[in-house]
Amino acid sequence: MTEARDATRPPRIPLASPVEVAAPEGFQAVELFDPFEAHMGPLFERAEADGSRVTAFRADERHVRADGTVHEGMMMTFADAFMGGAAWRGSGGKPCVTLSMQTSYLDDVQLGEVVECRARVEHKTRAIIFVSANFSVGAKPVMTATSLWKVLGER
Repeated sequence: MTEARDATRPPRIPLASPVEVAAPEGFQAVELFDPFEAHMGPLFERAEADGSRVTAFRADERHVRADGTVHEGMMMTFADAFMGGAAWRGSGGKPCVTLSMQTSYLDDVQLGEVVECRARVEHKTRAIIFVSANFSVGAKPVMTATSLWKVLGER
């Protein structure tokens, strides 16, 4: 995710993900700066005609349980990364941190499938951003999430 740079901090350098994964058709790799997100990536993004963003990841061996389905912890990490991006954009580029996240798992995700996320800001105050997201594999809904984000430095 592209972020405005704080002039008091040194420039951030994108981190490489430990594996190479081909981008799903129509998507481009996202530069990752958080070490945990880089470890679970690569992650991808595309712009829609209406200006919204769709984000995605391709499930690989690092993301699954012994039965070959994607671990819910991976799904929540993916949700946190891109719902946070929506909150950041909604705050006008101010740093935000997760206050809470609620998820509902609707269906399993299998090894090799591409999970897409559509996140949107539902409401915002000066200090709190409300974000929701839908997750799917193709036309199959697999998860929904809502989250609250604190805009740092705002009361």
